[in-house]
Amino acid sequence: MRVKQAVKHFTLLSIMAIGVSACSATPDIEEQPAQASTVVEPIIEEMLIEEPEEAISAVINNDVIDIPVFEDAQIFAEFSDALPAVINYFTKASESQVIDFYQQAFGEAYTQERKRDRLTLKYQEGEETMRVVISQQNKKRQVDVIIESNM
Repeated sequence: MRVKQAVKHFTLLSIMAIGVSACSATPDIEEQPAQASTVVEPIIEEMLIEEPEEAISAVINNDVIDIPVFEDAQIFAEFSDALPAVINYFTKASESQVIDFYQQAFGEAYTQERKRDRLTLKYQEGEETMRVVISQQNKKRQVDVIIESNM
């Protein structure tokens, strides 16, 4: 324990000695020659206007994930900060209206499968796969949209 304390004190003394010698080696302010005043001229920079990036897909534009939903959507879960992105909501739209809506948004579905009263539609665009699951919930439709990257 005493060895650690001795090393600590020696280190502190060394730092202080270096500081004192550095201060005493600096010439006094009066002895320094006067410096000529400098004129600072403003720098004029041209703004570069970048063209907006093209959308990678129907839902991702400039790294913003925008999942289309119905106007009457009652969203109960949304995770759209990064891929995989998910949104879950209820709507009063019929199943065929939901199918048409996402066909307009994502194009033609490449698969359509019904299991346990749930219809799953899968879409592909660019590097993303979009999955839309439609199910009946009382008098409403539950819609789950999942977007994943194929990379």
